[in-house]
Amino acid sequence: MDTISLPFPLTWLQPVDFPYKLGICDRIFGKALTNQKICWADTAAGIPWKLDLANPVHRWIVYGKYEGPEFINWARQFLPSDAIIVDSGANIGQILLYLAQYVPQGKVLAFEPGKEQGDWLAECLAVNPTLPVELIRCGLGAANTQLRLRTHGPDYIHGYWCQVSETEGEPIQIVRLADELAARSIEKVDLWKLDVEGYEIPALQGAEQLIKEKRIRAIYAELMTDNGQRVREYLANFGYQ
Repeated sequence: MDTISLPFPLTWLQPVDFPYKLGICDRIFGKALTNQKICWADTAAGIPWKLDLANPVHRWIVYGKYEGPEFINWARQFLPSDAIIVDSGANIGQILLYLAQYVPQGKVLAFEPGKEQGDWLAECLAVNPTLPVELIRCGLGAANTQLRLRTHGPDYIHGYWCQVSETEGEPIQIVRLADELAARSIEKVDLWKLDVEGYEIPALQGAEQLIKEKRIRAIYAELMTDNGQRVREYLANFGYQ
């Protein structure tokens, strides 16, 4: 597996955090990287990953910390080396490739029901076998059932906009987080990254007893639109702030 050659100034900038970094780097390097399309690249996380550099959000992974440094820097300080992390909506691993390196004695349970995304992530994990990640090709919900995963948006986004549906898309298996943890004798979770495009409440309901007993220390969830308010209210009922 060979990685592409990155411009020298970019390799120097990769470990440096500064305001508006992702946008600035894309203005400088975006056009040249776009021409590489699907390839293996040395990421700002310090490990190689398969990326489609025609996709602007894949280019972020080369420039610096995905979506900016705030959450990833916080997670590095918050997580013990033996932490248990749940990454639901793992996609191709754009957050996971950072978090997994912070928990060498711990484990990341990566839930990704989409076939293309799961295959992509599996290929990257095979090239980085020291990452303590278990890929679980299921989605999280309130009950064990079969539903569908509907993709919308342009093809190059590789499943970034996928939503659980009862009628449209590829068949997927939905499982309860509580059951998956019990099957692995895991009693607590240090961090749950919850980004499932509007299906957050059913996913939370599948772990309600764990939430009620505060056995999930922190939840990093997407809180956009009315669904975000519902997530806030749901968690507030159990004392999360």
